[in-house]
Amino acid sequence: MSASTRIFTDVDYEKDGKQVGWLYLPYSVTRSAYGNIAIPVAVVKNGAGPSVLLMSGNHGDEYEGQVGLCKMIRTLEPKDVRGRVIAVPGINLPAALAGARVSPIDNVNFNRAFPGDPNGTPTYAIAHYVDTVLFPMVSLFLDLHSGGSSLDYIPFVSMRTSGDAALDARAMAALKAFGAPVSMVWAHTLDSGFA
Repeated sequence: MSASTRIFTDVDYEKDGKQVGWLYLPYSVTRSAYGNIAIPVAVVKNGAGPSVLLMSGNHGDEYEGQVGLCKMIRTLEPKDVRGRVIAVPGINLPAALAGARVSPIDNVNFNRAFPGDPNGTPTYAIAHYVDTVLFPMVSLFLDLHSGGSSLDYIPFVSMRTSGDAALDARAMAALKAFGAPVSMVWAHTLDSGFA
């Protein structure tokens, strides 16, 4: 784990079996001097094998991924896995609880908070944990999005090219394996500050 993160957890990412617990970000407010933002996390592990991170709730008003991951967590068992699945169904929990695109705590868009800041506002601290703790543990990352309260999307899967041929080939393989009815490859973003 990154020594600089403020987030701690009650799950053991290396332990075989199924664990459902929390990522705790200390957050002191008037009504809770020693409070935490408790973000749900599940780890399902069965021996050696690849690790995948499944995440939703990046934008709190995008419910489909959050509901889907919660259902998966309830039914996925270690016998169904070879390797490890880490699932975080409400990564931007303050926004998810508010049903808002951005966090009501700091008004930051989680999708634009990377690589994060361990000593920043909650959104930046959570992004830092994902970037420095979760990403290094996995070989595949799937971030589930939907249209939220402002958009109406058809079901699709997308990937963004990175310029790294090996990484782009792996992303393309994952895109194809997902099997969505429509797929899209993004080569650039017109305005990277507002997605």
